[in-house]
Amino acid sequence: MSAVAGSGRDIKVVGGRYGLSSKEFSPGMVKAVFDELSAAAPRHGFTVGIDDDVTHLSLDYDATLDVVPADVAECLFYGMGSDGTVGATRQAAGIIGATEGMYAQAYFHYSVK
Repeated sequence: MSAVAGSGRDIKVVGGRYGLSSKEFSPGMVKAVFDELSAAAPRHGFTVGIDDDVTHLSLDYDATLDVVPADVAECLFYGMGSDGTVGATRQAAGIIGATEGMYAQAYFHYSVK
């Protein structure tokens, strides 16, 4: 007996796929998933973020949905890796994140090419 089946409640498990082809999982995609889950008969096995021409279970989503408040600044830094920009960006993210009331999220990808 599974934990869901043993709960004594009528629970339907619905699953889907996201982040396929290294796509970002955007706020518009999140909203599409919740919209699907709130449907009278949500589809199990949906995909979001790609045009699934095999199962035809892709969810439509608003790619322009913006959930960042107007008073929030976002910065995106790019670095090549051999010119010092990756190290400088790591330091900048550290300084921003250490500043009271400011937050930083950094992701670095290094290639051997």
